Amino acid sequence: TEETTSTTTTPVTTSLTIPLCFKEECYWSRWYDVSYPGSGYNDGDFDTIQNIKKKGYKVCDKREDVECRAVRFPNTPYPLLEQHITCNTEEGLKCYNKDQLPPICYNYEIRFKCCRNVTVPCGTRPEILTTTTKPTTLFSSTSTETGPTTPYVQTKHETTTTSTSAPKTDYIHTRTTSKPTTHTQKETTSSTVLSTTTV
Repeated sequence: TEETTSTTTTPVTTSLTIPLCFKEECYWSRWYDVSYPGSGYNDGDFDTIQNIKKKGYKVCDKREDVECRAVRFPNTPYPLLEQHITCNTEEGLKCYNKDQLPPICYNYEIRFKCCRNVTVPCGTRPEILTTTTKPTTLFSSTSTETGPTTPYVQTKHETTTTSTSAPKTDYIHTRTTSKPTTHTQKETTSSTVLSTTTV
């Protein structure tokens, strides 16, 4: 007679809430160009934070960095344009015609690197840790037979031999040379050549 039994376990899911930490996340804002340089001696280009807000744009509060560029020369860093401008995270951009030669500012634009704190899981673990036990099926069988049985055991051995030997030094060659100089001192050079044979 042969009897077969199968058992299945159901999955168990547990959740553990992990505390959250804060991480600074930064991004670059859009380019702002809210002013065009006037032609008067006391005019200029003023893309200040105050003027940007007056035009209805929102400027982030936590500004970590700033970039300014001339609209006509977007790939040229502004210091290479040889115009004296103010470009910072506190005020924004200011260019006065009277500070330039010839006395006219380029039309500039400005953008800010904005940063904010966001909540993230502490460490490298996710916010919710989920553990699931997979279902397992166990089979057990019992069989009853009558008759002679002979146990048979076969053993296999695998042998690997590795030998390592240190390098052997056979000869040391030494050569000394001397060069006389016009002074009373002698310059001596000694060189040693080491020959090795590996077995």
